[in-house]
Amino acid sequence: MPARLQIKAEDCSPLGQFILQYLEEQGISMNRLADMSGVPQPRLRGACFKGTCPTPETLRKLARVMGKHHLELYTLAYEARIEKLPEDADDTSFDILIRDLFETAREMGLTVPKVRPSKAKIRKALLELGFRTENDECA
Repeated sequence: MPARLQIKAEDCSPLGQFILQYLEEQGISMNRLADMSGVPQPRLRGACFKGTCPTPETLRKLARVMGKHHLELYTLAYEARIEKLPEDADDTSFDILIRDLFETAREMGLTVPKVRPSKAKIRKALLELGFRTENDECA
């Protein structure tokens, strides 16, 4: 049985809440996750709180153990710190698209493919999503 968690979810960033959920689902302690990931426990604990800035290396180590892509953890870690786009921002901006892709993948329980997709598959997927070259656009 894991040790009683002393961090409250309401004090955590989205990354911290994700880590707490992972600990509960796996039935492990924060100390155990620190050991498994190679992230010192104080650094792991600190990364959970609102307003903290975990290093990319910390996020990579955690992602490896948690079975996630490090960019997904990066998105969670910096979600509250990323500037909100202006109301009149273009709905097709890359920032919004990338956030939506990660959010949808998370909602669907998808994991990163073990083999990187070929450029041809990526091109096909982009075209299916509605990407077009500037020459294809008719304004």
